[in-house]
Amino acid sequence: MSTPPNEFIALGDLKHRFLERRKLLTNRETCRRVAETIRALLAANDTQQLRRFLSEHYPADLADAMLFLEEPEERAVFALLDISEAAEVLDEVDTATEAQLLQATDPERLADILESLPADEGADIVGGLPAASAEQVLKLTEAEKAADIRELLAYPKDSAGGIMSPNFVAVPETATAAEALQTFRESGSAEHLFYVYVVDARGALAGMIDLRRLLIAAPEALIGEIATENITAVLPTTDQEQVANIFARYDLTALPVIEPPPSGRLLGVITADDIIDVIQEELAEDVMHMAGSDVQELEKRTPAQIAVMRMPWLLTTMLVELLAGVVIHFFDRTLARVLLLASFMPIISAISGNTGLQSATIIVRGLATGHIQIADWWTPVRRQVQTTLLLGGACGLLLGVIGAIWYGKWTFGVIVCVGMFIAVNIAGVVGTVVPLLSKRLGFDPALTAGPFETAFQDVVGISIFLTLATVMMPWLL
Repeated sequence: MSTPPNEFIALGDLKHRFLERRKLLTNRETCRRVAETIRALLAANDTQQLRRFLSEHYPADLADAMLFLEEPEERAVFALLDISEAAEVLDEVDTATEAQLLQATDPERLADILESLPADEGADIVGGLPAASAEQVLKLTEAEKAADIRELLAYPKDSAGGIMSPNFVAVPETATAAEALQTFRESGSAEHLFYVYVVDARGALAGMIDLRRLLIAAPEALIGEIATENITAVLPTTDQEQVANIFARYDLTALPVIEPPPSGRLLGVITADDIIDVIQEELAEDVMHMAGSDVQELEKRTPAQIAVMRMPWLLTTMLVELLAGVVIHFFDRTLARVLLLASFMPIISAISGNTGLQSATIIVRGLATGHIQIADWWTPVRRQVQTTLLLGGACGLLLGVIGAIWYGKWTFGVIVCVGMFIAVNIAGVVGTVVPLLSKRLGFDPALTAGPFETAFQDVVGISIFLTLATVMMPWLL
């Protein structure tokens, strides 16, 4: 399907030719049916029909279908794909499947796959190989591509340097618009062709010019004079989550990566499609961490592996919840004298716990998107307190009225109302502060917020409620 850089195809013809060959899978049930067809063709040993069937589907959809196949079946399918399709499938499959496919593929085929992929995607694949195997594959890979991959592997996978592409269009600031256009025409390997970057004599980023402006510029105009100088760039050590925030904040389609000053040398470019993957990855990671797990559970971890991963958090939560049991035991005389108090304990615990989790979720997401900064910690705390004052007041008043009617004394309603109000507000503060404190100490706020908040609030909410009841016991009897 690839074409020479200078060959243009009518969009309608290209769309017709592409859709004629591929079938778009829209849901997991369809992917399951595709997997069943693949399994049947493998069992029948009908290689020719299987090759034809695989060519009719998008590589990304085949990657999803592999979730329903056993490992030997996945390896058989992968071996039947041509190099370009195998490269796309390898880029789309989950981490566990990628690891076993890499292990089962010979180095020569892996080298061919790397040569068909952009360097940043190739670096992700090589990074998943053992050191010895990675070096063997790189030695078999075309020298320039191998050099680009080695350069990218020097940076952490989740940093700007780890996700950038070293293929971009750059021209010296002394070049003319005509020369820049010629360089653009010859840059068939560049991943992003919307911008031409301008560098000085030392290779430092000096500006950029978009394609439209370049096309309408006078041929003799100097690029250094017509390029935009005030551009946003990041260092290769910048975390990918921060890079995603910059893309969203400034509506970027590409972001240059430069060496730290004073060099400022242009190293690579991060494109919007890379950032979409980052956003999905970070969001899935935050959600799963708040559940005490990780994104691999959605893929191919065994039940035993999932249990081992969740067990520490469940045991920690259970130990904290035992404190709630100790609190209840400490106030057993209070409960014995007014048994109806036990009916309201789970309500207060649940509502305050949910409030804390809501606050924690908002803060974790705000930290991830950059809307909340550690240096400005007081602002989110103040906003959450203002919110929980309203929530606690409304929930406390309603539950207090119900309690007063149920028990038959207004004093019981006051205890329930005040207990709910205080518990909700403490939960809001804790749910806000814990993620901020975790981030400040270098921990993942998504990993600590959920389990800690739930267990802590059960203990605190019950303690406050029963303490109030004990103090006001003379007015209850």
